[in-house]
Amino acid sequence: MEINHNSDEVPVTTSPPIAKRFSIIYVFLIFISLSPTTYLFFTFYGNVLKNTILNFMIIRLPIDILAWYFCFLLITLGVGKCLLIILNLIHKPREGIFKISLKDKDYSYYCFRATIKKFIFYIWNSFPVPWITNLAFKICGMKADFKSTLFDGWVDYEFVEFGKNIMVGQGAIILSSIVIGDYMLLKKVIIGDHCIIGGYAVVSPGTVMEKGSVLGVWAMTNIGQRLEKDWTYIGQPARKFKNNTEMRKVNVQRVRRIVDTGERVEFKESIE
Repeated sequence: MEINHNSDEVPVTTSPPIAKRFSIIYVFLIFISLSPTTYLFFTFYGNVLKNTILNFMIIRLPIDILAWYFCFLLITLGVGKCLLIILNLIHKPREGIFKISLKDKDYSYYCFRATIKKFIFYIWNSFPVPWITNLAFKICGMKADFKSTLFDGWVDYEFVEFGKNIMVGQGAIILSSIVIGDYMLLKKVIIGDHCIIGGYAVVSPGTVMEKGSVLGVWAMTNIGQRLEKDWTYIGQPARKFKNNTEMRKVNVQRVRRIVDTGERVEFKESIE
């Protein structure tokens, strides 16, 4: 399909616009998630008024607050996951180029899924334990392990696959979707094992980073670009810089001083 770019209507942006009508999903998710927590709160408050051992109830309050918070997190994830399963059964997600119109089923269902996942990831990303966001990714259908550091960057909502021991730098952006003119491009991104994405780097839709590849700071890949194994890429667009295996060999120049004569002698040593 040919894409005609009309910047007066829809600019090229880093994420597809989501119609305001989908905001009602946020209201629904907040209401469903807070209902059990609110019930637990008022149950606790009622017990405090009835219980003569007030000091015990006050001591237990921090534990109850933590329990309410966990309850809110789990219900948010559970309800969101159920909605995603239903949406995927009705209309299966797929890659491609879609018209930015609610009449386009692929685009409209993408907005549905993105709204739900955005809410889930926002809530879970506020948790102080870093790997908890990776758990939300896994449950929502995105492959990610618990050793990878993903919380410093911004990751798209779907069609992103992470390998093992990934490091995403602060402010880095991983996109599987992008708007070009009146169309949205949705293409899977694959980040291989032991890959590093530098701070403020941009991974464009369709990018494949092979095992051990590195994307430097402020670098940006082309759409559909493949980064070869054990290579470092820099620049905009990203281009090969050096092979990582060669960079591990560092020539260090040192100077030693002979005590008796005071003479300084230079020598080189290769460090693996």
